[in-house]
Amino acid sequence: MEKLKIVNLADIEAFEETPLAERLEFFNTYDLIKHGVALNPEATAISFIQSGDTYTDPTQVTYREFLAQVTRTANLFHDLNIGPGDVISYLLPNLPQTHYVLWGAEAAGIVNPINPLLEPATIREICHASGTKILVALGELPGSGIWEKVSAIRHDLPGLEAIIRVMGPGDEKEGIYGYEEIIGQYRGD
Repeated sequence: MEKLKIVNLADIEAFEETPLAERLEFFNTYDLIKHGVALNPEATAISFIQSGDTYTDPTQVTYREFLAQVTRTANLFHDLNIGPGDVISYLLPNLPQTHYVLWGAEAAGIVNPINPLLEPATIREICHASGTKILVALGELPGSGIWEKVSAIRHDLPGLEAIIRVMGPGDEKEGIYGYEEIIGQYRGD
């Protein structure tokens, strides 16, 4: 890729003469991620430290594994009838699964990250306004309160078709799927 140098108005005008479609090689993040993986698939994409006690032994995810998990997650969303105009909202702290959900949701539909520190009424308003079809949230974890917020609002969202619980069990009768329980069913390639 040619190094871009803009120092004056003439440079900007020259840059703008080239249509965007001719300047960009990738038009979605999924293809960009695939390209990055091809450059160095065994390099570390995510280094996750669960707690301060385990900082010397982080969980490592390679780019190859990262892409496979993103692909599995996108396939899960497709299986739940998500299409390009459908919204997947999530309430997650910074976890490896958060990245899989973020990029997998973007590949399958429209991703809507929601700050998990918001109050339930505000989360409900955001989900309703965005037309959330699937909500992904952290399961019961002492001190997080995320699952309790989801439990408080889920029946107030008429367009909600499924909930995916990260780090917690599913209950398909209730429309809840355990992420770790089902993600292995999906292809990562």
